[in-house]
Amino acid sequence: MAIFKNCYEHFKGKFSKNYIPAQSPKIHTKKKVLVLDLDETLVHCEFKENNNFQHEALLKVIHKGQEYKIYLRTRPYLNQFLLEASRDYEIIIFTAGYEVYCEKVLAYIDKDSLISDYYARGSCQFINGVCFKDLSLLDRPMEDIIFIDNNPNAFDRCLENGLLIPSYLDSEDDDCLLRLIPFLKFLSKKKDLRPIAQHLHLYENNLGATLFTEIQQTQEIQQEAIDEDTLSEGNIIKKENDITDLDIKHKKTLTHFETVCKVSNKIRSATLFSG
Repeated sequence: MAIFKNCYEHFKGKFSKNYIPAQSPKIHTKKKVLVLDLDETLVHCEFKENNNFQHEALLKVIHKGQEYKIYLRTRPYLNQFLLEASRDYEIIIFTAGYEVYCEKVLAYIDKDSLISDYYARGSCQFINGVCFKDLSLLDRPMEDIIFIDNNPNAFDRCLENGLLIPSYLDSEDDDCLLRLIPFLKFLSKKKDLRPIAQHLHLYENNLGATLFTEIQQTQEIQQEAIDEDTLSEGNIIKKENDITDLDIKHKKTLTHFETVCKVSNKIRSATLFSG
């Protein structure tokens, strides 16, 4: 009996996949993985009161001894989107915003704990002021991942996994998340989600229309310059001598932070964490 048990454990370990632990102990091994950006993908936040911006919640965050007010508005159909997507996908957030900001926003938008984990600014890579998100940090099979972001630069390390979504500010008529639900259901049946563009092309041919409307795809959003100390993804670059904290780690699991070369003007990212 003991020999049989040892053989079983040997082959089980040999053929099983190793996944990093999520924030809550759930079984996601049979699900695909949906990686979502936060700012301008799921929510839009401002850090100053704006009479032209109808926020739905006012959150407060303490970061490095300073209190920030977050005027937040969720993208329409967000709750329905997360609920439907969670049936077929493990949902992970990957944002360039600060951890304290990310935690506060997720506590507001994910009251049902549908999001299993998140990565934030300390897990991003910055080269020449451009933010890159490396999906290899997730330790998930790349063929199981779809990554949705409103910033095309985020896909540089994972072109076949990326789906570009139109940026969201505060339009009540925005229905991008609602449009995504049937596409994600369609995609979840595929053995290999890559390349996303090929599956999207097939889906749109079957649908007889594009996933996002032409207006949504071509809309250019004009924003005022964002304060340097914003906690969201807005302005994510600071001068090297402004960095006071280099504690690079993931909330639950230590991650390897790939050192990037310093550029001539000595610009690099400020880390997400404040100690």
